[in-house]
Amino acid sequence: MDYAEYYVRRQPEKPVFNIGSVTKWLIIICVASFVAIFFISEDTLLYYFTYNSETVLQNPWTLITNVFVHGDLFHLLFNCFALFMFGSLVELRHGSKFTLVLFFSSVILANIVFGFFNPGIYGLGISGYVYALIGAAVILDPQVRVLFPIGFFYTTAPVSIAGPILFITELVFSIGSTDGVGHVAHAAGFIAGILIGYVQKKRSPPVIEKIIRY
Repeated sequence: MDYAEYYVRRQPEKPVFNIGSVTKWLIIICVASFVAIFFISEDTLLYYFTYNSETVLQNPWTLITNVFVHGDLFHLLFNCFALFMFGSLVELRHGSKFTLVLFFSSVILANIVFGFFNPGIYGLGISGYVYALIGAAVILDPQVRVLFPIGFFYTTAPVSIAGPILFITELVFSIGSTDGVGHVAHAAGFIAGILIGYVQKKRSPPVIEKIIRY
């Protein structure tokens, strides 16, 4: 038997559907939380689970828990789809440990920045972390093509192009926007992803691909 054929046969089978354990559980918790909110009052939800700069000292856990709360079904589905797309991209290439560091760091930073510019306003949703994933991908995997919205249509573009365009768009909309979207949290998440991705790139050894023939 040819060695190359033997080597391929001995490789463990990869899961047919693998998005990474961290990404999978974040999606599961988001969906479970969306169902759970139907069983608690709105006041309880806002005070104990969503982030507000005026109550965060009493409820510091809301710096994290607010990302699992979504305003409506479309908000949930859109964020879960983006989380699936970018979370699996980053986690499968750079590991669950890095993904966890990125999650906690970017979520806390995005919430603090959101609270600074929006005192007394409740913030919720995981999109700040989604933008951190995009920022990290810009640094770590710039040539990877991702879905990119153009109006009501979608195309694909390298994340090194799509990412900065999305970031600039969020910056523009964060100035005087009244659409109820946390654009400043998105921009902060993207910056966190850029910084953490840069540190990860400096710490990681260069990847060298070799083809060995026997």
